[in-house]
Amino acid sequence: MKLKATIREEIHPDDKSVIVEFRGDENKRHFELNCTFNPYRQGLRKWDIWEFKIRLESEIFTDPKTDNKSYFTHLFCDQATEVNSPYIK
Repeated sequence: MKLKATIREEIHPDDKSVIVEFRGDENKRHFELNCTFNPYRQGLRKWDIWEFKIRLESEIFTDPKTDNKSYFTHLFCDQATEVNSPYIK
């Protein structure tokens, strides 16, 4: 799926993920988006708006003591396209 998001935290050269806020989220929650590419080299910067091609992966953790299951959803991005940047005039 493709979603637009604003980068909410600075990106460093060795980062493999970015913290984003998805457009239209009324609660303005921040999500970690794991990238299969280097986001710093791609040119992602704080406050930029990008369109991300996202896939979801689920992880199931079973507590060995209680057999209770916990479900975790991870967001992965394979491709990103810049939509708008406050740094470019």
